[in-house]
Amino acid sequence: MNNYYYFSRDTGWGDTLWHLTNALMYCEQNNKGMLVDMRGHWASKGDSNLFAEYFHHIDTDIEVIINEEYIDQLKKDAEQHSDSRLVIKNPLKSKEESKKFYDAFDRISVHGTIAKEIDEMREKYFSGNYVVGVHARTSNGEVLPPKTGNSNRFQGERNAIQTIFDIYKEKIDHILFDSPRAFLKSCDNYKFFVATDSKQFVDFFEKEYGNTIVTERYFAPPGCGTGHEKGEQSTEIQTEMEEKYGRINIAKEALVDFYLLQYTNFLFKNFSRFNEFCLYKGIPNFHINFQEKCY
Repeated sequence: MNNYYYFSRDTGWGDTLWHLTNALMYCEQNNKGMLVDMRGHWASKGDSNLFAEYFHHIDTDIEVIINEEYIDQLKKDAEQHSDSRLVIKNPLKSKEESKKFYDAFDRISVHGTIAKEIDEMREKYFSGNYVVGVHARTSNGEVLPPKTGNSNRFQGERNAIQTIFDIYKEKIDHILFDSPRAFLKSCDNYKFFVATDSKQFVDFFEKEYGNTIVTERYFAPPGCGTGHEKGEQSTEIQTEMEEKYGRINIAKEALVDFYLLQYTNFLFKNFSRFNEFCLYKGIPNFHINFQEKCY
């Protein structure tokens, strides 16, 4: 009988935490210990399991092992699956499922230094304001969300980020300011929190709207993809930038954005698990599909 479940994944934070949450629920339901192995994850370095660099604690009665030596001893006899949709395949199926999933996720505590930065940002910018979250995953203008399961590139789209921003602007203006039911028409204390992988998108947004909150973070140069996706020109430039900023710092900055989105009052979003946790929490949102206009 397998007494442990082996968890390992090399994807962005949203997808990694989505599958880790499912694995946690599965282990609790089946009374299994969990081997959490981040070696090989884009946010780790070499053969080091850097789970403890990003997360402080998992509040659970099951045994959670992150020590590499113990993982290697137990891994061969542990249960493991390539797909960790073990308990809840679609948390948005019902409010009950969403709450159950988010409550489990909420027991994975982020590292103290990251939590401190999140709290400071909330106190400085979020407190007393109506905060509109804007999450735009553009993959630095190189890769669009999947159409049919495969990542697709902009085909000859020279102004990809401008195109994406214009689509967001159209929806934001209509919903927040122009329509008869626009709820920011008479609101003086609103701010936008923008979480994106594109510095160009941030520049467009700040020029258009002003009162914008953006964390101090690394943005990959054009042609280099994003933190966990490699672009066409990624190798040399990406390595140079990672050495300058530090891969761990880049990953921590992304986590700060990930958690701050969950404290917004309304969210404009596109396809990404990075923002799905806001939906599980019940934050009102509007989904923007920019694929059709960009292809």
